[in-house]
This record gives sequence, C-alpha cells and structure tokens, in this order.
Amino acid sequence: MMRMRRYLVLAGTGLSLLSGCTSNPQESMPEFHGRNQQGVGEPGRLSRAEWATYLSDQKYLHSIAKPDVRIRLNLADPAQHRFALSRLKLAGKTPENSPYLFKALEQRRQDQVARGYAPGLLPPEANSLVGTADKQEMHVIEEASTGETTAVANDGLGTATSTFPGGAIYTYVDTSYTDSSGNALGDLTWREEFDGGYNVTTNATGNLALTTLKRYRVSSYKVEESAAQGVTDSYIFTEMGIESGPVVNEAPRLGNLTVDAPLDVAFNDNLISVCLNRTWTQDCDYDLTGNLNSVKLPLKGSISVTSSHTFDDTAINQLKMDLNSGVARPDAGHLKLILTNTGGGCDVTDGNTLVGKMNQFWNRVTLSTDKKTFSWDLTGTNAAFFDDGCRQMQDSAKLTALISLPLVSAGTKYRSSITLSNDPAAVRPDYVFKKITVTNSCLAEGTQIALAEGKPAAIESLKAGDHVTNPYNPSLTIMDTAVGIETTPMVRIRDAAGRSLLMTEMHPIQAVARGMVQARDLRTGDLVMTRTGPSKLTEVTREAFTGKVYNVKVGSQAEKALLGEDQTAVYANGFLVGDGQIQKKYEAIAQQPKTGDMLARLPSRWHRDYQLSLQRK
Repeated sequence: MMRMRRYLVLAGTGLSLLSGCTSNPQESMPEFHGRNQQGVGEPGRLSRAEWATYLSDQKYLHSIAKPDVRIRLNLADPAQHRFALSRLKLAGKTPENSPYLFKALEQRRQDQVARGYAPGLLPPEANSLVGTADKQEMHVIEEASTGETTAVANDGLGTATSTFPGGAIYTYVDTSYTDSSGNALGDLTWREEFDGGYNVTTNATGNLALTTLKRYRVSSYKVEESAAQGVTDSYIFTEMGIESGPVVNEAPRLGNLTVDAPLDVAFNDNLISVCLNRTWTQDCDYDLTGNLNSVKLPLKGSISVTSSHTFDDTAINQLKMDLNSGVARPDAGHLKLILTNTGGGCDVTDGNTLVGKMNQFWNRVTLSTDKKTFSWDLTGTNAAFFDDGCRQMQDSAKLTALISLPLVSAGTKYRSSITLSNDPAAVRPDYVFKKITVTNSCLAEGTQIALAEGKPAAIESLKAGDHVTNPYNPSLTIMDTAVGIETTPMVRIRDAAGRSLLMTEMHPIQAVARGMVQARDLRTGDLVMTRTGPSKLTEVTREAFTGKVYNVKVGSQAEKALLGEDQTAVYANGFLVGDGQIQKKYEAIAQQPKTGDMLARLPSRWHRDYQLSLQRK
C-alpha cells in the first residue's frame, strides 16, 4: 500500500535538523574495522586488444542506455558482461583477489541467461519503489564539471555516490572521466566497503587538454550485495560540454554564485537548526511545528555566466514544459537527501531513483533580462519537499543538488552544471552546505525540574535565564528551551523510592554503572542517579503520550568552563538527566562506527575477499 507522502523542510548554509521529540528511532550503527579500501585504476591492466574491446563495449552500452538514467546491466549480453569485467579489471579486481565477487557476478549472469535476457536488453528494476515515499537505494553522479567555476584550465571533475538503506554487505563503486568517445582523460577511481554502503563517494579528475573533443563524460559502475536484494550492479553516466552547433574554442565560465537559503538566521552558531516537531526558543532557524508532517527545504540562489555565453531560455522553457507535462527529463539535475548514518536517500517530490521529477525546482527558475544570471527560489510555500522515508534521526545527513545549466553562444548549445553539497568526500562542490543533524529527545509536560533556589517547577514553565540546580554546580543558567510533540511511545520509569518519569526514548539519563544512556536502553533493575543517590528501577515500560514535550539547554559558557564531561544535567522528577546538549552528543555517538571483528559481521562467503582486500596496496 502506498504510504501518505510526508515532507521535510531543511534550511541554510549549515543545516541542523531538529526533529525535536519525534522521528523514527534507529538502532546503533554496526561495528566496523578496516572496512574501507580505495584506489586508482591502471589502464595498463588491460592489453591493447582488451582496451579496444572495452571502448567498443562501452560505445555499445551507451547506444542502448541514456545519459543520467541509472541502469542494471544485462550480464547475459556478452558485451555488457565484458564491460563489467573490464571495469573491475581496471580497478585491479580479479577472480584471484576477489573470488566471491566474481562468483556472484557469474551467478547473476547465469540467472539472467536462464531468464532469457537477450543482447541489447536492459533488465527491469527489481523491487522498484516508484510511487512510494520510502527511502531508497541510490547511485548517482553528484558532480560533473569541466572546470567552469575554477581558475585552473582544463580542470574536469566527476563525483559519484551510492547509498543503501540499512547498509550493504559489500559495495564497490568507481568513477571515470573520459571524452565522449570513451578515451580516458584521467584515472578511474574506485572505492569498496565491507559492511558499509551508507555513503560511498568517489572522485575522478579529467584533463580536458588530452582530447580535441569538446564533449565529456562522467560514468560510474557499482556492484553491491544487500540482505534485501542480493547481488546487484548498476551503471550511470552523464555528458556535458557542446551538445550541438559549431565547435568553438571558448569554454563557458561561471561565477558570482550566491546561496541565500537555507541560512543560519537565529543563533549565528554556524549551524542551521530546522525544528520539525520541537521549537527551540533561541536556536530554531526554521520552525515547522505547525505542520507535523512537513520535511521541506528552502533553497534559493543564483549563478552568472561570465563568458560570452548566455543561459539558453529556449532549452529551459522546453525543460519546464516537459517536466510539467510528465515527460521524463533525466537531464534536469537532481535534489537528494541521503541518510549517511543509516543509509538510503530521498528525492525531491519523487520516489523513483531512475527519473527524478524536478518540476518543483524548474518552475521556480528565472533568468535576468540579459540571460546572464540564472536564479532559483524554492522558499516559503514553494519550498521543495522530500519523501517522508528520510524523516529519521540522523547525526549526519547529506544534502546534494546537481543543478543542470543549459548555455548557448553563437548558435552552439552547451550543457554545464553546478553542485551544491555537504558531502565531505566530494572534493570540489561549487557550494558547501554545513552538516545536517536530526535530533530527538524531550520530557513530558508536568515534569518537575529542580530550580537553584530549591523549589521545583514544571518544565513547561521554564524560560531562558532561569536557573536550575545541578550536582556539580549550585546553579546553571537555562540558555534555551524547546517544546513539541512525540508520536513514538515514550519510556516510563519508576524507582524503588516511588519516583516516576516519562521521557522520549532518546533522552539521556545518568546510570550508575554506564554513565549517560538513552532511555530506550534502560532495563528493570538498573541503578540510576537521583537527587538522593543511586536508586534501582522497578519498572521500565512504553507509553503513548499525546501531550506536549519539552527540553532545555543549560550552562552559560562561563558556567560550562567549570564543568566536566556530561555535566550539563538537571534533576527531573528527582532523576538526574542530561539536557539537550548531552542528548545531541549521545545521539551522535549511537550512530558512529565502532571497532570490532569484521569477520564476525560478514557472511563467510565474503571472508576471503575481505582478507585479500587488506593486502592490496
């Protein structure tokens, strides 16, 4: 059944999503140890005859595939099969050093032969999520530049990225920068991850001076195994440069890029705080608590062309017309939100990973009178929205926008693009968004907070400037307060002294043996700290709550300078609990990779591949 679409509103240069007291809980990240390997392909790994065959197979593949459309390869087709094996061989992967990888691909080829896949056929997408609002597996070109915004001549760059919901058992992703005939303009780069797959990014550079052609290509091949889909592969490519008209020597130049939204407007803390279901009084740049299902992104900016080119209004108007008529335009660029802690991503307005509907963006594009400045304005009621599958607590979420730019000069049509992203592995985005975090924790209304003057007060009555008591400092100043709702059942605890507290499952509380822990990790019999000392829990249950939930941040900079780690705490109904700052810390820790035994986590079929990968240089 198709789920109702919900929306996520992000904001600004440094995005911090505060789902406040709601969002889907996530389990701690799996443990990792030495899982990442990356390297550079070497053309010498293919003989002259193999290289010629590789170029021929690549040309054939591009004759049946379309730019900007991710496809699955048909390994029953000899040319597609050879292409996949050549790509892996360029990266140095062989049946000897990656035995299970090649065994799995051979099994996939045999399965496709058994299904009767004929040469020239591209397999259908398995388990398609088209029309749903779920987070999806993604494999996209994140950057495709010919150096239009850099000072270095002939400075091409391509970036590909991959993500899988919940992670993957194994992921291999490569990126190649070539001219349109397939001739390499730089080294193929690759990356593989065992027990990862949440956010795999590779960058390839291209020296445009190595070709006389004026059209260029960025491509990426991926092989992946997941518990949900087994072994699959995919391929995607994009092309930029001259599209039609006479060849000209002047390359387009872009400059004066501005990004006006999202911005840090409330607290000037170099982060953008977007409040989904909780509003921080002092630090909430975008308040969405009035629309409980909203996940939206205000996005506004402009870019100018500084060469003789202008933006091609004819091409832009045709693009708008096609998108609004439901015509697929994969060349329209993309806006994506990727959950880098837990894997999977969401498109703007569309659940289809193959065809992103970008009419939300293009309907808000305008050109200056001289057609030299290209502007976009997705703000207010026109803010872009993402599928609700990405409405989850995240310490790190990636926002990436590839904005396609049609240009024209003296009858020559040219395709360019810019990339806005906060992907730390992308080497040269044109604009860098700040880190996006999604947080989740609060206390139920009516909870009594111990004040510095000795009397308690209901948490909903507290305000910035009030003072609370603290076991490490007689008085801490309340710096900020939050209010919102909680849709997930909350955690109710009771202790041997008869005290009771209701809190969201991610709220931190001081356990005697374990330090600060999230409420969801408490068990009956645990010893927790209270105002009268350690106390044993006699009850830990789940409870639906329809009232308001609240949170506080305590401690001025001067006060915190006198405190130790995890000491910005308050007494809530007598229990010692962390404030919003401690909560954010432990949410982040819960999602960070930890060391551990990789072989214990991997299926045995991948053990040999993993062990051999550690020997590669």
